Amino acid sequence: MRSTLVHRWMLPAALVLALAGCGKSTSPLSSHTNIDQATADDVALQTGATLENAMLDMGGAVTVGAAPSAPAGASRGFSANAVMWDTTFTHGGITFEASRTFYNALGVALDAYGPTAVRLVWTSRVYGSAATVRDTLTLGRTASTEIRGIQPLQDTLLVNGSALDTLMNHFRSLDGTRMRYFYWNSALSVHDVRALKSTLSSGGWPLSGTLTFVVSADRLRSNDRADVEAHLNATVVVTFNGTSQPDVVVDGTWHYHWNLVTGAIVRA
Repeated sequence: MRSTLVHRWMLPAALVLALAGCGKSTSPLSSHTNIDQATADDVALQTGATLENAMLDMGGAVTVGAAPSAPAGASRGFSANAVMWDTTFTHGGITFEASRTFYNALGVALDAYGPTAVRLVWTSRVYGSAATVRDTLTLGRTASTEIRGIQPLQDTLLVNGSALDTLMNHFRSLDGTRMRYFYWNSALSVHDVRALKSTLSSGGWPLSGTLTFVVSADRLRSNDRADVEAHLNATVVVTFNGTSQPDVVVDGTWHYHWNLVTGAIVRA
């Protein structure tokens, strides 16, 4: 899937994950051993497929948080059919259902944005199937994202949230010589991602914060869900640092840099 609806600081429009120099290993793969480099590369690709929709979803929340009196999509980088207040829309075969609620400092839900609003909660569901140059996938996602700093005099947004993702993916390996089949479940935690409001429309980068995926996945021999070759558990952490090159670590061992301009992930 290639999104044109997302801010540069969240995800480039053409996400092409190119991991450099993917080697092979004879290390065993199971939920009880450390994954090898080649498997970590596969996990990084799967994370990219999950991130594309996660960041598109979060893009709607961030846009509303930055300009809560205007529809999502008002910021540069969003198309005219982007998320409105409470809506359902389809992009590239994927359906997004989203709603937003504003709260005051006492935690009371408000009918609409107003002078007492201090935070926004964005609730969403994402589902559908899509095909890209590398992937053919079916996914399901539920998420809740909280945005603070929505008051007009605040200059920085603070994003926290969580999501559950399920992904059935058929994709080409990085060297192009084989096809991979994965059934993927992940729990995403968005922790204290900070972004300056003034840079959102001009492609600014998140100042700090992390995205953590806790993954349980089956590598399959075919597109048959029961045809399991191996199972793996992994943790993927994306750490923003105020630049266009956030750090990505797979399973605490395999290090990458994520280029937010080109979408490429390369080994660190």
